[in-house]
Amino acid sequence: MMQKIYSPEKITAMAKDLFRYERSKQRLDGWFIAKETECLCKDKYSQYDEETKKAYILKEMVNAIPLEISENHIFVGTQDDAFAKSYALINPTFKVEEFSGYCDPTAVFNDIDINEEFTKERIEKIREIYSKTPYVTQLSEVYNKAENDTKEVAYFIEQVTGHLVPDFRYALKYGVLDMMEKAAPAMKIALESVIILAKRYQELAKEQLNGASKERAEQLKLIIDTLDVVPKKGATNLYEAIQMFILLWQVMCLEQSPNPFAFSVGNADRIFEPYRNGLDREYTASLLKHFLVFFNVADRSWAISQNILVSGRDIDGNDLTNDTTYALLDAYYDMNLPQPILSVKLHKNTPDKLYGELGRFFFSPGVLTPSLFNDDSLYSMLSAYGVDDEDLPDISVAGCQEPLIMGKDNANTTNSWLNLPKILELTLTGGISQLTGEKLADIPKGNLSNIREDFYKNVGFYAKRMADSANGAAMALSNERVPFLSCFMGGLESGIDQRDITKQGTKYNGSGCLIHGISIVSDSFIAIEKMLNEHPEYADKLVDALKNNFEGYEEIREFLLSCNKYGNNIPDADNAAVEVTNKVADIVSSQKNYLGNSFRPDFSSPSTHLLYGYWVGATPDGRKAREMLGYGIDPLFGEATNGMGFRILSNMKLPYEKMVGGYASHLGIDPKYFRSESYEDKGVEFKVKIVNPLFFSKDTGVAPFYLYVNVTTPETLRKVLANPKKYAPSGVYIMRIHGTFVNFLDLSPAIQEDIIKRLDPHSTALGA
Repeated sequence: MMQKIYSPEKITAMAKDLFRYERSKQRLDGWFIAKETECLCKDKYSQYDEETKKAYILKEMVNAIPLEISENHIFVGTQDDAFAKSYALINPTFKVEEFSGYCDPTAVFNDIDINEEFTKERIEKIREIYSKTPYVTQLSEVYNKAENDTKEVAYFIEQVTGHLVPDFRYALKYGVLDMMEKAAPAMKIALESVIILAKRYQELAKEQLNGASKERAEQLKLIIDTLDVVPKKGATNLYEAIQMFILLWQVMCLEQSPNPFAFSVGNADRIFEPYRNGLDREYTASLLKHFLVFFNVADRSWAISQNILVSGRDIDGNDLTNDTTYALLDAYYDMNLPQPILSVKLHKNTPDKLYGELGRFFFSPGVLTPSLFNDDSLYSMLSAYGVDDEDLPDISVAGCQEPLIMGKDNANTTNSWLNLPKILELTLTGGISQLTGEKLADIPKGNLSNIREDFYKNVGFYAKRMADSANGAAMALSNERVPFLSCFMGGLESGIDQRDITKQGTKYNGSGCLIHGISIVSDSFIAIEKMLNEHPEYADKLVDALKNNFEGYEEIREFLLSCNKYGNNIPDADNAAVEVTNKVADIVSSQKNYLGNSFRPDFSSPSTHLLYGYWVGATPDGRKAREMLGYGIDPLFGEATNGMGFRILSNMKLPYEKMVGGYASHLGIDPKYFRSESYEDKGVEFKVKIVNPLFFSKDTGVAPFYLYVNVTTPETLRKVLANPKKYAPSGVYIMRIHGTFVNFLDLSPAIQEDIIKRLDPHSTALGA
């Protein structure tokens, strides 16, 4: 029936019109209606336990939110009601110096533009109720207690479950009614929500039949008939599977509104391939274009950090690329949307055909580029970490780059953030801020001749305080139970809510710690030690030089800048980076979360290298106060000057086996180094010149497993900014920004400049 109603060309045209309609939305008010409903009906269910109460409230929210089916919807469902206009980094007015994190959950109420419907009085009433909930009051206590440590970001904490990858495969195959027979009481009630939502959409579609054109009436009847099947029963074709997936996702996000941070899909090609039923690549791609549009919310595609994977291998090393893999790539390339994130798992047996298909992404200006993951390395690392063999094929990517097991891993990935350069600053000063002069910690002043050990001692001091604070935030969040989500995270089997802090509801559990500034610290160690050997007269002046941001101490700074830096394949500098990574990873992983599981070291910095760098004074590597930190595991921009080969050799020395929470790494690559004529040949050339040396040439230990690239030059991006109408006539010019891609033109000037700086062409020169 579907193919009689729609041609692939028609489906594609409707997807592009739907995206334009979505980007025209200037308001996001549905989340407020959902939160208002929750606040006003809590007393109605006060006799129930927290999970059951939240399940009933979710049903109320599903009944309260406004629904729409536009003329270009071929599937029903939206994420709009789960998100507010809050994400700072894609806000053009964002300023590094004004960002203070997402520590006040009531701040979201500032995002609504007051009008006749959403009056100030209405908004403030709900803010007041929400501010007195156990979640908000407990969280405020945690942040108040940690204020001295977080005000200048020695560490930071967030009240988030973290990035997650739910597993919808059982639901797609058997349906929600089957799940309800197996579910614990609260989860059964929560699952009813998606059936209610489907029924509401079905009734709306029936209403729209009146006065509809013959063509649109046939489309609406397909929606109506499909909602008779899913989500109650399992999907029998790709259209039903996508529709069911969208409805499940909508309710899951609504349950955590506003701003669930953030869900990812997993291997979408494997999820949907069983339902393709012989549909050709073009038709499959056209349907998946609507699937991609669903992840874009309003005028700036506010729902970021939602990741979709393709390709990869099985436990025996066999390639799992399928026809849906290529259809998804077609959908991504043609639509070129700001969201969702595209990631590709590569391995030694990845076919050249896939690299060829990726060439068009890397070498088309203004087109999204996928993140790249070394699946061989992920298997090795996670197997050694304790993941069972049966779960390894379900390695997925959550958010920007965190490796998790789909449906089985609650890693609380962004629970804590550790700022190593700030701890080094406080070690050198005895706990006094170089920026403000304020005493931030009662720690002894470090001895330059013993700076490494003094620093590691203070990392341990702050890591313990960080873990205590992060656990406090997680405990506060446990007041906000998630019975619907839990059904897709092991709760169907265990009956335990994912946010339960006394019982482990998922097979794997941990807490994340994003570690910042390894290159700043390691380069500082090298500079201090060389200074003591060659210019001991500088030793008594160093702290004053740093405090004064090197003003009047230019000679000392020039010496510090001249010292060996990580990223140039120089043994002492690289060995220092390896040592810092090893020791800090061990300190972090020794911390225990609320269930007694380890914190997972994650060496990534999603634009926080800017935000946290703003709160770090001048450092002994020669970096000036408030400048950015090194991005992830990369050298500080401008410090790796010997080209791509030497930078990769430095990179490969790091202990990736300890980066169980993930890491970040970026290469800005000049397209002039790729001489092939076609996109396909350039894709294979990219494999030979970039992927193979980085991912597949290390003989011992765990090889690098993550990379994202921007194939462009600083000059090109400055031209785009100077004349966007010429170089981006659609208003969309996609660039990578940490683990996600965004519309470059949507970003604040600070973030745009960060992307341009970190292209760092000298560090990635390939030679003639």
